[in-house]
Amino acid sequence: MPLPGSGSCVYNIPMAYNDSHSHTRGLEPSDANARMRRHVRDSRSYTIGPMPVQSFIDEFLPPLPAGRMNVILSSRNAFKAVPSIAATPVEIFQPLIAALNKSTKHKSRAPGLFFQNASARSDHPHERGYMKPHICCYTLPHVDLVQCSPVSSRADLGYAELFFEVKADVSLDFFSDPPETATAEEIASHEFIAKDPQTRARIDRSLGQHVAYVTEIMARQNRVFFFSVSMAGAWARLCRWDRSGMVVSRAFDIHRHPEFLCEFLSRFACASDELRGHDTTVEMSSAEEEALFKDAITEHVRMQLRLHHDALDKAIKEHYEPGHVMAMQVHAVDTVNRNRAGRIQRYLVSRPVTSPLYLTGRATRGYWAVSAETGQVVFLKDTWRLPDEPEGSVMAGLCAVDVQNVPSVLAHGDVYSNPLEPGAKLSPQLTMTDRYDEEEWVCRVRGKEVVVSTHIHYRLVLGKVGYTLKTFRGTDELLRATYDAFRAMRDALEKDARIHRDISPNNIILVREEEGAARKGYLVDWESSSRVDDKGFSLDRTRTGTWKFMSISVVDASPIPHTIRDDMESLLYVVLYCSLLHLPHDLNHPDDLRTFIQQFFDHSAVLEGILRGGDSKLTNAATRSWTSRVRFGNSDLQAWLNTVMDYHNPPFHLREELANRWTNPDYLDSFWSKFLEERTLPQDDRVDHKVGFAMAIIDSAPNSLVPFVRAQHCVMVKDRTTRPLKRPVIDSPDSQASDVVALPVRRSERLRRAKAIAHKPSRGDLYASQGQLEHTHRATKRRRIG
Repeated sequence: MPLPGSGSCVYNIPMAYNDSHSHTRGLEPSDANARMRRHVRDSRSYTIGPMPVQSFIDEFLPPLPAGRMNVILSSRNAFKAVPSIAATPVEIFQPLIAALNKSTKHKSRAPGLFFQNASARSDHPHERGYMKPHICCYTLPHVDLVQCSPVSSRADLGYAELFFEVKADVSLDFFSDPPETATAEEIASHEFIAKDPQTRARIDRSLGQHVAYVTEIMARQNRVFFFSVSMAGAWARLCRWDRSGMVVSRAFDIHRHPEFLCEFLSRFACASDELRGHDTTVEMSSAEEEALFKDAITEHVRMQLRLHHDALDKAIKEHYEPGHVMAMQVHAVDTVNRNRAGRIQRYLVSRPVTSPLYLTGRATRGYWAVSAETGQVVFLKDTWRLPDEPEGSVMAGLCAVDVQNVPSVLAHGDVYSNPLEPGAKLSPQLTMTDRYDEEEWVCRVRGKEVVVSTHIHYRLVLGKVGYTLKTFRGTDELLRATYDAFRAMRDALEKDARIHRDISPNNIILVREEEGAARKGYLVDWESSSRVDDKGFSLDRTRTGTWKFMSISVVDASPIPHTIRDDMESLLYVVLYCSLLHLPHDLNHPDDLRTFIQQFFDHSAVLEGILRGGDSKLTNAATRSWTSRVRFGNSDLQAWLNTVMDYHNPPFHLREELANRWTNPDYLDSFWSKFLEERTLPQDDRVDHKVGFAMAIIDSAPNSLVPFVRAQHCVMVKDRTTRPLKRPVIDSPDSQASDVVALPVRRSERLRRAKAIAHKPSRGDLYASQGQLEHTHRATKRRRIG
């Protein structure tokens, strides 16, 4: 029988670089504290528990194969050397490692697996952004690969099969179980999140770090799901993670019930790669395929960027990591008949241009890919979609009615388990967390029922490959590419009654289609798009988009449904944002530019339980109080911005003259096309402005080096710490925007802001001239597969 993990699944995959190629994009250590806080906040919306331990094991892992029981050590006294509580985690995880790796000549705890102290393999083992799990589990063939890698690398997470994270004391458990004898009503009303104010900061730090490890592992491996173990003293919880959330077991004492942990590990050790959570539809390429990939990508980068020699070699690194070329299967759909195609297509990929930085949701990876059959360079999107109309079907429909500047769809389809095994039943890779949110053992989290959505693994292949709008070379390319995107928006509305709803620089790509030609703009990422009714209002009433570029109405959670006017406003903010960062202007001090970006594009606050923003955008629309502070070096760009802002919300003296300029896209189209025809715009005036660093978020929780001392009010009952002092915990409601960290706002500050907002021009005044009607907001129902 082959060793588990010795199959064809791929480990330690490359992640997307940041702009300077110095760090993994989105995992910069300087931002670690903010990421941990976001992880803690987000976890409240997807944590399902506590599941009975035996049910967890039986539901998520297969039984031991026949004949394998004789190679498993007995669970009797398996963890007797592990202390019940300690001052620091190391006092627990060192003897735990010894117990996990115990073996005799013919038996072991987890055959084929090895457990190692990963936390010590770091240049800064107690600094956020550099930390690693206390115990990582590897297959035997991978132990030497990890040991030989530099301690500064993240290979430990790239090869981890599962991990243990340890807290020194049981009172530091993330969660609080209801009594075993609790009634259904008591369970349903029980608060699952531990909320002792004496330990909360330390618990939040540990929980945020635990989620961060899982998020990074699932980005460094091709994963459908992942397991981890959370230890608090000698009490353990089993966790299963996927793109819908986490299912966590009840806590159990490994001294009283060692059989639970031993059975979990032995079943896991004997399970296949697929049942351990790996995506087996990805495998390493052959040497010939890697050579094909490198040559095709090199030529495409050269043509797109017109680079040579060292500059070309550096640009290639954004897409190609030597020795790390993988082959992905795409079980394609017939885009005409919308049936599954009879054959599976094979595409070669290496380093993605975007990596998943959030645990739940779409978890998109975007690749420059090469067809293994034809050698054509394409764009491959690997994502977890909601059970709505697939993005590929939407884009194929747009192309079918000749919508301009939308890439063609070459292939798309859900990802199926075991698609190549003869006679195997095809079943799509789905999340499972959503199956359990209505079970009788599920408790409330922060006083609310937890409801999670189904996600389906999905791949989309597009015929156009380029760089995002952020790479524009000058004013001319910026305004022409965004006009191309505007034409796609207009065409989609007129020909397919559809609006995009997520206009951002990352969703506009620049493509050079032949040698010597100028780059053209294409509008991509239509997964959030929606049909509109006969009045132009979105049929999908959920709030969506990229926070920085949301319109005033959308960012303020207005009940008015999304329209083409919101997308037009987002496009205005895209041009303004790109101009501030990359074109000449007189806002020269980095701190001034940072303030502009933060206040105008990023600011948010939770008011009345909803994340809101847009105050600076609203004020600027009425008075130009922000944009009047900056003068751009190019007068034509300044004229374009002034005119479009006047169209959006005319100043008082122009209201009559410019009436309806924003409600009818024809006016903007006519102005913009004529502007580009008549003006000779700079083609190479790009400058990269420095933006001052944001103030660091101070982490007040002690790290694991600081000995833990239990508070006086905690007592031990049946060897389990309980917290008889119940105190209310005030916390920020869940965010409705995925890319914003909303910090707690004091009551006095909320009142001050509310008074300030009351004296600003109302959004009703702003939109009165645009004919927008008030509509009743409809609560979004959970999406499930029927």
